[in-house]
Amino acid sequence: MAASSKRALEIEDLFAIRLVSEPAISPDGERVVWVVTTIDEDADTYKAALWISDLDGSAPRQLTSGNYRDTAPRWSPDGTTIAFISNRPATISRDEDAANGTDSDSKTVNQVWLIAPDGGEARQLTSHPNGASSISWSPDSGRIAFTAADDIDADDAFTAPVTVGKHADEVIVNDIRYRGDGKGFLKQYTHIWAIDIASRQAVQLTSDDANDSNPEWSPDGRLIAFIGNRRPDRRSRSAQAVQIVPATGGEVRTLGPDDASFGAISWSPDGKRLAFIGHEDATTGSSRNNRVWSVDIEGDDPRNHTQDVDITFSDVGMSDLATGGSSSPVWVDDNELLVLGSNRGATSIYRVSLSTGKAQPLTPETQRVLQFDVTPDRKTMVYVAGEINRPFRLCVSNAKGKKVRVLHDPNEELVASVYLAEPIELDVTAPDGGKVQTWVLPPRGLDPNGKVKYPLIVQIHGGPHAMYGRAMFHEMQVMASRGYGVVFCNPRGSAGYGEAFTGVTRGKWGESDMPDVIAAVDAASRLDWVDTDRLGITGGSYGGYLTNWIIGHDNRFKAAVTQRCVSNFHSFVGTSDIGFDFGIYEFGGTPWSDAETLLKHSPISYVERIDTPLLILHSERDFRCPIEQAEQMFTALRYLGKEVAFVRIPEESHELSRSGTPSRRVARLKHLIGWFDNHL
Repeated sequence: MAASSKRALEIEDLFAIRLVSEPAISPDGERVVWVVTTIDEDADTYKAALWISDLDGSAPRQLTSGNYRDTAPRWSPDGTTIAFISNRPATISRDEDAANGTDSDSKTVNQVWLIAPDGGEARQLTSHPNGASSISWSPDSGRIAFTAADDIDADDAFTAPVTVGKHADEVIVNDIRYRGDGKGFLKQYTHIWAIDIASRQAVQLTSDDANDSNPEWSPDGRLIAFIGNRRPDRRSRSAQAVQIVPATGGEVRTLGPDDASFGAISWSPDGKRLAFIGHEDATTGSSRNNRVWSVDIEGDDPRNHTQDVDITFSDVGMSDLATGGSSSPVWVDDNELLVLGSNRGATSIYRVSLSTGKAQPLTPETQRVLQFDVTPDRKTMVYVAGEINRPFRLCVSNAKGKKVRVLHDPNEELVASVYLAEPIELDVTAPDGGKVQTWVLPPRGLDPNGKVKYPLIVQIHGGPHAMYGRAMFHEMQVMASRGYGVVFCNPRGSAGYGEAFTGVTRGKWGESDMPDVIAAVDAASRLDWVDTDRLGITGGSYGGYLTNWIIGHDNRFKAAVTQRCVSNFHSFVGTSDIGFDFGIYEFGGTPWSDAETLLKHSPISYVERIDTPLLILHSERDFRCPIEQAEQMFTALRYLGKEVAFVRIPEESHELSRSGTPSRRVARLKHLIGWFDNHL
């Protein structure tokens, strides 16, 4: 069907799009299980089911069903069982020391469940009062390690970030790290547990006022590696180190530097080394490239294998149609790993040599790969990949990334019937000569003769150390279907273009990045179909910051929408859940000693210059960019008599646009696009 004859993609098509994620290959290499997530419009919630097929793609079928969210499938090493996480109604033990406690009730909370790969009834395994996540099987298939959020003992209440109701219903804050976006007030610490499959007896392996994650069982079954932070200053320092604990519990040891930002761990086949991803300076956060590391399990000689490769080895891409976690490194042999890496808008599977540091991309650099798995013989890869004009689908290839087949594409009919704009990549040069990777989505019904002019909206991503690129945004494609051109780029500060490019914005937000965005707008404006009198601008989080900043410094835009924004660095440091670390580092100072610097780079300082009609969209439970940031912009602009509107979205966090309540996601899009409809 020709693009011109396809119907427009609508906001409500969000309910029809199915999200593919988390492939896991069976130990014999014959089958693969994965997750398909859907939106239940009537129930206003998400559902997810496990699907399974032979690796050749034959006989795909749905393995689990019901109005539940089944995710994170993991095969037992003997291939007889698939463990997964589900929010289906479960029996909950009130005795955290015994998963078989008799004092129990029923509660809807994520637990570990088991199912046979040939089907049948799923059976509950864990019964932790606060739920379970992060599954790792022991090599003998007899136990599973998982993480669980453990309540603080009453006697230790004042060591918790937050306690509630000591006298009435007050909240007592004891810790600088007392709340988290999407989590609310933090009243627990997350620890590593292990449960015996046969007896269902669970044992807590780690403790302390620390949060542990990503357990991985050693090949010999003696140890469990995980990510944690046991520095004395851990309550204020966002370090993430590689740690190990005996599989029966005991002393925790840290492998390699403890003041680091590490994750995505994987044991070597011989159990002597661990591979992991990250960098060695927690202070710098995501402004540094993630490197490929390994360390001997005795903790000696941690090695950075990709110091000379200017690529960040993780998926830093963005989309409102992505779900599931990221993939850990996969050992090909004792010298090579398969890892995800982000470079120039693409996330690819890379083959990395540990001896030379050489990194070779195996998947097309026109895609974003979300997750992958590899057969035990290392001859076949299964991965989830998407493109700018196609939702994610499940693909299979050989070990070199060749002979690619689509294993499962649940959106094939939708893609065939709706307009999805083919991106135009522009060659853009910033005023200082730097290159800015830029794409434009042309509007549906574009006049091939260039006689009809169309409005253009610039989209700015969050982060700032993230990356637009080779993945579809439902939001942008809806705009294109409604007759807008959409321009998006990766300005200075974005990840995927080398560490110097990513880190240059520190202490220079607004000054170092705005010229790149304006250069992209100028380049797109030279397309013969763009109406330069009808330019719009929008962005979320950091993109909301830069939207605020740009309209305070450039009046060419006829409408703007700022979403989950930052407006005032001076107050952000003390009100955001990451203000005391990310904020102080990124902004280059503290409110009490560097007020002039922080206010110089704050959009609130330039509100008198704003003449662009502005819509402010903000979630009321956003702790990452607190709603007070939006309130300041609205109050100032309204006081000054400017055209401004403010939409407050209740009960949602910073993640509304990607994983919020479906009806509120739709409402947000209607406000966003409606503002441009009315002004452009």
